[in-house]
Amino acid sequence: MCAGFSKFGFDDDVAFCRHLTQNVGVAALPPTSFYGKSDEGRRYARFAFCKKDETLAEAVARLEKM
Repeated sequence: MCAGFSKFGFDDDVAFCRHLTQNVGVAALPPTSFYGKSDEGRRYARFAFCKKDETLAEAVARLEKM
C-alpha cells in the first residue's frame, strides 16, 4: 500500500522513510526506487504487510502516535 505523507512536513520519500525507520520504528520503502522517473513516487511511502498480526498491530500503534 502506498500512502501520502505531506501532512507530516516531508517532501521526499527517502527522507520520510528514513525518519519512520529511525524515529518511529516502522519500516517503509521509498517508491522512487521502483520508478524510472523518480518524481512519480516521491510523495508516497510504500508499506508491505507480510508480517505477523502482532507486528502489524504494533506498527499501527506507533504510526498512530505521529
